[in-house]
Order: sequence, then C-alpha cells, then structure tokens
Amino acid sequence: MHEDFLHFIYKNRLWLKGTELLTDNTPFEILDTGLHNHDSGPDFFNAKIRIRNITHVGNVEIHVNASDWHKHHHDGDHAYDNVILHIVYNHDCDITLQNGRTLPTWEISFPQTIFNRYSDFKLNEKPIACADYIDLVDDFHITMWMEKMAIERLEQKSEHIGEILQHTNGNWNETLYIVLARNFGFGTNAMPFEQLAMQTPLNVMLHNADNPFTLEAIIFGQAGMLNGQPNDEYTRKLTDEYSFQKAKYQLSPIAESMWKRSKMHPTNFPETRLAQFAATMQYFQTLIDDILNGKFNPKFFDNIKTSEYWETHFTLGETSTKSKATGLGQQAIDTILINTVIPFSYIYGKTTNPNFDTEKIIDMMRTIKAENNRETRAFAGICKMECKNALDSQAMLNLKKNYCDHKRCLNCNIGFQIMKEINRI
Repeated sequence: MHEDFLHFIYKNRLWLKGTELLTDNTPFEILDTGLHNHDSGPDFFNAKIRIRNITHVGNVEIHVNASDWHKHHHDGDHAYDNVILHIVYNHDCDITLQNGRTLPTWEISFPQTIFNRYSDFKLNEKPIACADYIDLVDDFHITMWMEKMAIERLEQKSEHIGEILQHTNGNWNETLYIVLARNFGFGTNAMPFEQLAMQTPLNVMLHNADNPFTLEAIIFGQAGMLNGQPNDEYTRKLTDEYSFQKAKYQLSPIAESMWKRSKMHPTNFPETRLAQFAATMQYFQTLIDDILNGKFNPKFFDNIKTSEYWETHFTLGETSTKSKATGLGQQAIDTILINTVIPFSYIYGKTTNPNFDTEKIIDMMRTIKAENNRETRAFAGICKMECKNALDSQAMLNLKKNYCDHKRCLNCNIGFQIMKEINRI
C-alpha cells in the first residue's frame, strides 16, 4: 500500500460509500475534500467535514499506518495543528495532539477492484501500463488529456526560456536569439550553439545582417572553426574577415572541441547548421517583430537559403561530390517551430498579455506535422492512437516521459478513467 493510492481514493471520492465512520464509530460527512497539497505540510488544505452536526474546516493528513504520524515527525510541528481528520489504511494507534485532543481518524475503505488495477499498473512491465485497457476511455477524455499534456510540455519548454529571459534582464530580442541558436543545435549541439550566442552580442549580428558573408565569418569564427590553416580560398576569406570583426568587436570564440559529429549524417554536421543559422540571422529582426506583434507566418523559414558554397560542402575546406540543398528541410523547420517559435510565443503571450489566448498556440501546433521518431511511433502503436500533428506528438512525448515511464497512473486522467470504469464492471 502506498500513500499516493490513498490520496487518489480520497481526492476522487472513490471510497466505499457508507463507510464514513471514525475509529470511535462516530459517523461523519465529508463536505469538501480540500485542495491537494504537493509541497510540505498537510496533504489537503481547507477541507470541510461534519461531525455530530458541527462543521469543521481545516486540513487533512493521510498515512498508510496511523503511527506514521510519529515516524514522519508531525509531533510538535505547528504546520499540523489545524488537521481536522487523519485518514489511514491501518489504524494501529490513536494520535493525541499537543493540546490533549485525540485526532479524529478514519480507516478508509475502497473497492478491491480499483486496488487490483492500481497494483497491476504498478507491477506491469509494459512500457505503457494501461495499454490493454485504454479502449475503456472515451475519445473526449483522451482528447482533453492529450491537449493538457501538450500544454504541460509547452510549459516545461518555457521554463528554460524564462531562465534565459532572466539572464538577459528581460530582453525579449536577446532571449529569442539565444533560444533560436540553441535549437539550431537540434539536441546534439544545443549547448555549443547556446554558448556561441551568449558570447556573440546580438547587436553585432544585427549590425551585419545585410552582409551574409560577414555574418558567416563571425559565426564560424565564434564557433572556433577558423583557428586552423585555411584549406580553400573561401575559408581563408572567412578567416581574414573574422580577424577584422573579432578585433573590432572584441569577440571571444568558444572551443571548437565543443562540437559533436560522431554518428551524425553530414546534413546535420555543425558546419551545415551554422551556415543555416547565419542565413537565418539576416532576417532575425523580421522574425522577432512578427512574433512580438502576433503576425508570425510559419512559412518564414521556407525561404532561408545559405550561400552557394554550401551547395558543395558539408564542412569547411572539403568539397563534397554530392550536391545538397542550401535551405532548411521541412523536418528541421518543424523542429524549430515546435522548440523555438511556439514556446517563445507562448511565454511572451502569457507574460505580457493577461488575456492571452492559448488556443492560438494550440491551433498552430495542429498545423505542424507530427514528429516521427521512435518514441512517438511506439506510443501510438501500443496505445492505438493517431499521431496527426505536433500537438499529438508533443503530448505523447510528455505523457510517456513524465507519466508512463514513472508509473504515475494515478496522476493521469486516462488512468483515472480506467480506474473508474474498472470499478463499474
């Protein structure tokens, strides 16, 4: 038995009705279960119960064994002075408070079917514990929960953006610049991209936005990739230009060793992404203006093109026999939209507009193709769910990572609906 299960039963009023008797056989009534507290202190705040026609307002504490009150050192802790009801699975002792009052205690009872399903979920070794029962949940509850999961993942992404916003002292332009750079690393090279942006002032980029070659020189130089002997004429020119700009702006590059290339397809080499980032920075001012003014068009990235040099190169100084497109692929664009534009727009809207409409962000996610990776394919296959767009795939990733993997079935509305349906069968 675990406390989280007892919390679940109490919070959702799933106890056996007609068993509301205190351990001294006094009947009572729960008028309001209170607010579930996930921090320190009693488990539920501001509950209301009626004992002998007297209404009591206060807190509720839940334990597996009544004696856990002492084990958890609630004795003498004034945070528990206003507990009006002690809910336990096993009443192995009475609890007497400092004022001499015996704490009203209820040994809670619940349907065995619910506990059996809970145990099955906890002991189930399948990647999705409820996969065999998900058909019991109607589409409405699944749709609403998945939308909540997508928003929750958006909140998680926004937390990092919030940290960067603090670092930039509330400068939204610089914050987007750093977030955009980080996401051009596409996970593997996120850290060096972020470090590059933090060491290269945005005003330097904007001052040279009308000169693509200078932007490339600054970015590749700041990436630490122009420290060696140039292998071709283009690299030599980049090196010369960077030397001038470095002295002019007193720039300091990051270490070239930060970049990763192992087991990476050439189209994802850091040099390719750096060239694409340089091309994007030509239009950064338009990007930030459109986002802040609510005029962003997802087609913005479609016309981003690198210089001709990158049609025949994956790295500096080494010509490739295979030609390649100089723009961002659709998958890369979708990833940038999901990880940069959408969460940035979300946190900006919530921070600056008390009437911000989250539905606009949800609608944008629905227009973006779903991520097609091992995690989303596995989740969709196991649960027999459609993964039609980015809203679906982001929801699946959050649900799997933060709920299914940790067997947090009691915190999941899909799990809750299954528990209720099992109890009705």
